[in-house]
Amino acid sequence: MERGNWTDAYPISKYLTAKANHLGIPLHGAFELTSRCNFDCKMCYVHWNKNQKALKEKELTTDQWLALAEEAKRCGTLFLLLTGGEPFLRDDFLILYEKIARMGFRVVLNTNASLLNQDILDCFRYYPPGRINVSLYGGCNETYEQLCGVAAKDKVLDSIRKLKGLGISVRINMTITPYNVQDVEKVYQISQEEKTLVMMTSYLFPPIRLDVANCGRNVGRFCATDAGSQMINWRKMRLPEEIFSEWVKEQLQVPKDMPDTEEGKVGDPIRCQAGRSSYWITWDGMMRPCGMMASPERNVIQMGFESAWNQIRELASQIRLPYECKHCEKREICHVCAAMCQSETGAFDQRPDYVCEMAEEMKKQMLDLHRK
Repeated sequence: MERGNWTDAYPISKYLTAKANHLGIPLHGAFELTSRCNFDCKMCYVHWNKNQKALKEKELTTDQWLALAEEAKRCGTLFLLLTGGEPFLRDDFLILYEKIARMGFRVVLNTNASLLNQDILDCFRYYPPGRINVSLYGGCNETYEQLCGVAAKDKVLDSIRKLKGLGISVRINMTITPYNVQDVEKVYQISQEEKTLVMMTSYLFPPIRLDVANCGRNVGRFCATDAGSQMINWRKMRLPEEIFSEWVKEQLQVPKDMPDTEEGKVGDPIRCQAGRSSYWITWDGMMRPCGMMASPERNVIQMGFESAWNQIRELASQIRLPYECKHCEKREICHVCAAMCQSETGAFDQRPDYVCEMAEEMKKQMLDLHRK
């Protein structure tokens, strides 16, 4: 499965991240400004369908977010993601964004772009973000209506064009589901016509953040084999034939077996940035290693940023992935992570069958393509 993040295209960022991982510096952060959204997507991991007024009252205030940003900057955060829910729903979004941008972060923004207005555009003109990730869920209004409950495709596409008109880097994100799979090629074509970056995935996390009873379930996703098939289709669509063939060969190489350590038969520690050089702060003030995790967490308002980070870093260092994954020949295909394990099984060290089945299907299709 593909991972898109802040460091993909910037060698200096990769270097800084490697150093931060080693030193335990919170280089990368995410501020989840709200869990509210004007969409009601079937597969969402964070959007609450409860009383939005009550949710709004529990969100961190403008001053709390700005104080956290100052603390994060002082502790070493450089790359900051502003996300939601839908960030533009906050009445104070422009105040928050401008003041955070002026602190010197490289700001990336996640949005569905349906609420973009002239005031926001004017702000971005003077304080352009490093990138805006726009969720484009379909190539027509009918698909949007089916998946998100809102016929917003035309508005979102218009917003993408306006953002591009300001010279802002835009990446289209598409979550591939049974409700919009028919529009995958349309969305990819739009990204080519509008000259945007593009990222698609068919792996959807179970929304255990909303309810632990959702462990291993997401009503908006494919079965595992279909999800794996869609990942291969996505790669094949966007890569030239020769490069795709080389990618298949690379994926089919059996990775070097990982020896056991003095700890005995235990799985690998976290291999990504979560809790090593990155953190996520939820809309109600809980710091976690990753936004897809339900735990561990610490109340960053009560403890302060630095204390919360030090504890999250220590707790994350104790997490171990499934032992079976350490020796699995498909581990480079599935890129299993702690968040996947927790959301699929309820534990970090339990093998997520859905992810395994997805990787198995990807391997099967790659072998078939390799033989041709």
